[in-house]
Amino acid sequence: MNTTPQASKEDVLHAFSAESNPNADTLASYLKRYPQYREALIDLSIELFTAPKFDEVAAEKVPNDKSKQAWSKFQSLLSPTDPASIASLSMDNPLSNLSEERFRELASELNVNRLFLSRLRDCSIQVATIPQRFLSAVAQALTVQLEGLTSALEAPPVVASGLRHKASGKPRAGDKITFEEALTSSALSEAQQAALREMKDE
Repeated sequence: MNTTPQASKEDVLHAFSAESNPNADTLASYLKRYPQYREALIDLSIELFTAPKFDEVAAEKVPNDKSKQAWSKFQSLLSPTDPASIASLSMDNPLSNLSEERFRELASELNVNRLFLSRLRDCSIQVATIPQRFLSAVAQALTVQLEGLTSALEAPPVVASGLRHKASGKPRAGDKITFEEALTSSALSEAQQAALREMKDE
């Protein structure tokens, strides 16, 4: 890191993105040195840590908008108790369909930052380690069933979390971190971490 405390926001962000291994430790270091750019650094880290590699995107078969709309319309015609409707709960991740504005609002409502919420959205956290109180709060905020949310979050990580890996350890598709690891490596404030720990199951 060749930046200085007087560096502009653009210089700091460029330096962070150019790091050979921009992980949680790197982010924490930048946040400590440049607290005035906290939001911008977190935004950039979300992009760096959650953006899939080009070859991963190319290998994925993504449904086109028309097919998504048709499926959504079909689901809207079903009653909540219909087996096909229930099955859809495990297929759709409600966190993935939020607008950027709503995503920010939800992070604020849950008293977490967007980096932590991004890791939850991308299924990078082991569901079994997430407190039921927190999952219930997320489900309530999204107005979805807890079972459907839990099922969606149990899916394989969209992008294996790069925050816990050093350059020598390449992330594997099935890698997930615990709730506690997510708390300590997502640039949450001490107060936010304490509040989330209080939700842990007895």
